[in-house]
Amino acid sequence: MKSLVFNDTIGWLKEAEGDCGVIIAGGHGFEDLCSRRFLTLLADRIAQSGLPVLQFDYPGCGDAAGDHAAPGRIAAWVDSIGAAADELKRRTGVARVIVLGFRLGALLAPLAVGRRDDVAGLVLLAPPASGKAYVREMTALSGMIDAALPAGEEEGEPFEGRTVAGFRLTAETIADIASLGWGENAPRPSALPMLVAATVRTPALAKWACELASSPDEVDFVEFEGYGRLMCDPTANTIPFSVIERCADWIRDHAGEGHAAGPVADHGVPVLSGPGYEEEPILIGPKPDICGVLCRPSGSGGGEGGEAVVFLNSGAVPHVGWARGTVEAARLLAAEGIASLRIDLPGLGQSDAPQEERLFLYDTRTGVDVSRAVDWLHRNGFGHVSLAGTCSGAFQAFHAARADNRVRRLVMVNPLCFSWNSSYALDMTVWKAYETAKANRRPSEGEPRESRRPRILSAFKTLTSKNNRRFVRRGLEAVKTTFANARLLAFMRGKPVERWMKELASNGVHVLIATSEGDLSIKEIDRHFGPDGERLRTIPNISRLSLVNADHTLTPLHARRTLVSSLVGHARDREPRMAEGDRADSRAFLVPSPAASAPMQAGQASTG
Repeated sequence: MKSLVFNDTIGWLKEAEGDCGVIIAGGHGFEDLCSRRFLTLLADRIAQSGLPVLQFDYPGCGDAAGDHAAPGRIAAWVDSIGAAADELKRRTGVARVIVLGFRLGALLAPLAVGRRDDVAGLVLLAPPASGKAYVREMTALSGMIDAALPAGEEEGEPFEGRTVAGFRLTAETIADIASLGWGENAPRPSALPMLVAATVRTPALAKWACELASSPDEVDFVEFEGYGRLMCDPTANTIPFSVIERCADWIRDHAGEGHAAGPVADHGVPVLSGPGYEEEPILIGPKPDICGVLCRPSGSGGGEGGEAVVFLNSGAVPHVGWARGTVEAARLLAAEGIASLRIDLPGLGQSDAPQEERLFLYDTRTGVDVSRAVDWLHRNGFGHVSLAGTCSGAFQAFHAARADNRVRRLVMVNPLCFSWNSSYALDMTVWKAYETAKANRRPSEGEPRESRRPRILSAFKTLTSKNNRRFVRRGLEAVKTTFANARLLAFMRGKPVERWMKELASNGVHVLIATSEGDLSIKEIDRHFGPDGERLRTIPNISRLSLVNADHTLTPLHARRTLVSSLVGHARDREPRMAEGDRADSRAFLVPSPAASAPMQAGQASTG
């Protein structure tokens, strides 16, 4: 794999020698988070068949420069597909391309294909029934996620459009999407072989595809099996490997044979520049390769002994972050003079899969991979490294900091687990079953047939019902507490999690623990440190931050801004400050440790 920068975006190229290449035009927003791993595995499978594949982000989305709420997004996104095709040809020497569009990308791809004469085929994965149908689906998703947040959290943030899982679509973009579809005004590219893997085969889409195919035999309609289970949640989802195989086989069969002429020579290090920041996509070896993006202040050059924050995945959310929050945080930190490295750990996002079977998200062996990222930063001149993670990322950051004494600062956001055991495994199993069951009940896919329902859904059907979930949650929390108190180490050597935290503090590691009001992470902290985390107050170098009107993933913009200002303060040994435009009741409350009343030494974190 090779990292690229072109057209103000970042791309990831899977190299191969075939004469035909593949462009992947992915989803947008929440759907991008759910599908990025699926599309990465699909790209791997296509490359294994001998064809180079390029994944990229639309302007203002993912790792690309700009804002996805800027004007003219649809035109820019269509143009970017063509720019990606040109870049793939330049980098590999291929003569022809196959364009693959997923969800919103399936609506955009025909527009880009219609402008070119070098396209060998078109693949549409889970195409919406129409642009209007897509807008209705996004409206429903917004109602499920954004409308469920505490009322009034975004006052002072005027925005004309719709927020969907923290991603903003302007009124202009919504209107432009609604105008897309498969009717009379649909794009009419030249006759092409076509694969359509649809969730629903609508008459308009079927008619459009058959009219454009080079012959009736050149359009293949297949069912996108498991779509609902793929798109339920980035962490709870299930990859539909049957779709990957079917799609990769079709592309191989329609790509033809031959070898590419070879790439044009590359010059220099790929750098993406924006206001106040410079970004460089990197690969950290040896295998499994870790994908990452280094973000540093403009004109700063190398690390030169400076500070860098490593952002770890939250659950299985790719390195761009929930609601693109990690990208935004990295660029805001750069504006404050602080570098960062956002990575996908092995098996997540766009990184390679681990070479051995691991526990999903909570395997302490992943700490070795975190240390590989720290190694890379040290080799490139960054002498002071912080680790930051949300949810499972907080778990990985905590244990990596314990194992690697080069880590000087630790930021844990909404940690749901400090020490993994079977009670947490049961909790995750029930949660994933609940999320998958919700997906299977969505109207867009219809009620699943019993023969297709995963056994785990039947087993937990009662547990995951809405009426019983709260009861199950209470029971699981009680089981976790029992496990935490009953472990042999808890009796022989003191509570292990508390002891680990004290060891970090004694080694000079400064820790910031941020929790959203009402989040389950507060119960996890109380479980190990007493009511209201009272015993944390006796440990030096520990600060706590309470985020008001925020959910577990920090969907509201004000919560993400408050966290970033706190990260800056944590790095600079001062209290967090309000982000411009935040309301008074959206501030961060710092809970100081009594140890902070002692005179501070150079480099010691302020705890307020």
